Amino acid sequence: MDTLHQQNPKMMRLLEKIEYRVEKYGVIYVLHMILQNKVYRHVDNWIMSLGNLLFSRLKLSDTIVIESHNDFDMNGGAFYNYLIKHNYNKKYKIVWLLRNKKPENLPENVIGFNMFKPSLRKTYYLYTAKFMTFDHQVLGRLKNGQTVCYLDHGSIGLKAFKGKSMLPDALDCILMPSNFLAPILADQYNLPYPNEKIKILGYPMHDTFYDGTKGDLSKITNDSYKKVILWMPTFRKAISFDRNDSTMELPLGVPILENVNACIRLNDFLQEENALLIIKIHPMQDPTTIKIKEMSNIIILDKNAVKQRGIDNYRLMKDVDALISDYSSAAYDFLHADKPIGFTLDDVKDYKLGLIFEKPEEYMPGHIIFNQNDFMAFIEDVVNGKDPYMQERRRISDLFFKYHDRNSSQRLAEFLDL
Repeated sequence: MDTLHQQNPKMMRLLEKIEYRVEKYGVIYVLHMILQNKVYRHVDNWIMSLGNLLFSRLKLSDTIVIESHNDFDMNGGAFYNYLIKHNYNKKYKIVWLLRNKKPENLPENVIGFNMFKPSLRKTYYLYTAKFMTFDHQVLGRLKNGQTVCYLDHGSIGLKAFKGKSMLPDALDCILMPSNFLAPILADQYNLPYPNEKIKILGYPMHDTFYDGTKGDLSKITNDSYKKVILWMPTFRKAISFDRNDSTMELPLGVPILENVNACIRLNDFLQEENALLIIKIHPMQDPTTIKIKEMSNIIILDKNAVKQRGIDNYRLMKDVDALISDYSSAAYDFLHADKPIGFTLDDVKDYKLGLIFEKPEEYMPGHIIFNQNDFMAFIEDVVNGKDPYMQERRRISDLFFKYHDRNSSQRLAEFLDL
């Protein structure tokens, strides 16, 4: 096996992923995934071409197609919740494009289809929907008269992505968070600027921070702690494709913590401070790299646990006392919570894609964390109620986001003229 790893590391990683999935989900699931990835998409492309012949001249219907990053989450999920709450499904059929199994009890006039599984009926809705929104897998307008919006699946992170994320030309709306960030993000998407497609309406997912509803911490624990800190590292090594954005090897699959003893030391510290650390693994992170284990004061949430418990990132963020992230969008989403943020940068020099600012520290309003001592010092400040970056955090929040309210979904609905 070592010889194979040395001669063909890509094949070794593929075998590790297959072995992990067979052990966790079973052979049938793995065969289904291979079929979906290798066969379904080709057949689906053929059916989409057939749909162009069959459906392109049909009249558009009162249908809204929605796609999000991980099904019913992010901007698409928040906009969907707004539509259901305000009974838009009474007038419009809502069609979800899903990656996972369709929920059994969808509301009236809501249906779902696998994003990649061939379906002539799904293709019919794609060609006849008046409105389509996408967070991640972006289709452009398929025929004249449709209104198609890219809502994005984050807000603003420091990670450069130029050349990695290309948007189709046939879009009517590209959400961006502020006039300050619009030209910067347009450059990352290789878009001309100024650009009439860019719309600054606010992100629907941020409405959650202002709507007064209960958060999701109770779905994780009912125990009481002096402080609860959420840690959301971005993905470095993706599960579904051969992409590794960092050259640093992370022994436990997360930054900062180098071994089991480091985890024990951190957990002992959390116990002493009566604090809980929730580590939410990025849904795109290759799970075979995650070696860190739960302890008394450390909870691990992978994408399966998130799905099973019905946890929403933003409802969880609003319940915790502080966030630790890095150069991902999670840290900037959390600005809407107006609570302390720590930024881990131990592998920033090894991050292949680079960052969007020449001096990123000028846009990081919180503790900078390079090692475990820094990590624990941040937690100690949180436990003791110290918030030295409050004013700087609010300055960056106003710079990065035009809106700080619960009306972004409403503005999007008004833009679509629903």
